[in-house]
Amino acid sequence: KKVLITGHTGFKGFWISLILKKLGALVYGISLDNSNEDKFHFDYLKEEYLAGNYFADIRNFSEIESIIKEINPDYVFHLAAQAIVSKGFKDPLETYTTNTIGSLNILESIRKNLDKCIIVMITSDKVYENFEWFYGYREIDKLGGKDPYSASKASAEIAIRSYYESFFKNSPILLATARAGNVIGGGDWSEDRLIPDCIRSWMKNEDVMIRNPKSTRPWQHVFEPI
Repeated sequence: KKVLITGHTGFKGFWISLILKKLGALVYGISLDNSNEDKFHFDYLKEEYLAGNYFADIRNFSEIESIIKEINPDYVFHLAAQAIVSKGFKDPLETYTTNTIGSLNILESIRKNLDKCIIVMITSDKVYENFEWFYGYREIDKLGGKDPYSASKASAEIAIRSYYESFFKNSPILLATARAGNVIGGGDWSEDRLIPDCIRSWMKNEDVMIRNPKSTRPWQHVFEPI
């Protein structure tokens, strides 16, 4: 099967690319060209692992449409995103356009060019309205988001649902979303994440700055959502 992964050079994208390749898939990837970043885990995957490697911005509809038309994938896993909550405050417009409009660009490209496809759109556990209650959130709970990152992901969920109801509900294009949060594991070197922050500080023999010491969070290893 031909499997297209957006965000294939990122933390979760790297792992899903590697695992699907090991399982025998023809793996194609779309990501921003961020090869100059430190600890670029994707380098270990090597290009010979991939059937196709594309560097493009998911906010650019014409470019994304051209790539999807060329690949004609059987499966699409959409992981490309602006994934850092703190960056959402620094650049809210980029966060909304990447996470909401970027998701729509993927779906519209598929709608216009593919007869059948299985699509999994990855959003976040932060799509829920945060009531600060004790128990965990359920898929039927209210969507919301007070910060730009959370709101951009909740907006993406609403837009994705509208595409399902309007275009894909009774078609060979099958669509679902998946929500994961607080994922840890090798290859995550993002800023303002607890475990990478700890590792960076310890490598320099520095104290770790814990930004939210009173927060309680669930954790899952990257293999769980993958």
